[in-house]
Formats: sequence, structure tokens, C-alpha cells
Amino acid sequence: MGFIDSIYENFGVENIPSEPVFRAVLFGDLAGYFENVLAIKSFSESVIEVRLKKGGINIKGENLYVKKFCAGDLVICGKITAVERT
Repeated sequence: MGFIDSIYENFGVENIPSEPVFRAVLFGDLAGYFENVLAIKSFSESVIEVRLKKGGINIKGENLYVKKFCAGDLVICGKITAVERT
């Protein structure tokens, strides 16, 4: 069971698609956790472009950096101001 799945279970959320396009948890504006990430297309301190199975997302902010990227899990730290689908 993944991190997000355990959150769903604790809140009693049901009928979650078995393979969502992506899932994200933002911890205020200080960090973000993203699941089902295929690749990081590009990154800078202000924008990180991420490729998903279907489309992608751009994470925008200030002083962004990749803390962890392994097995589809991505952790980004820094001041996150926006997450946009592409």
C-alpha cells in the first residue's frame, strides 16, 4: 500500500481508480509528494516539468529542488506556488 492509499484508507475514501493519472499531496507551500511520475522532463529553481502516463504537470515556485525520485514517487521541496496540468 502506498502513502496516498493509506491516507485514503484513514479518511474512509472509497472508489478510487486503480490507476489514476497522478496523485499529489502538498504540504502547505513547502513540499509536494507526487505518485505515478514517469520522468522529469526539465527542472529549474522556478519550474519542474514532469511527464506522466497521460500528459504532464508543471510544478511552479521558488527555490524548488527534487528531494526524491524513485519508482514513480517524486518529492519536491521549496516554495510551491502552482501545480498545472499540461
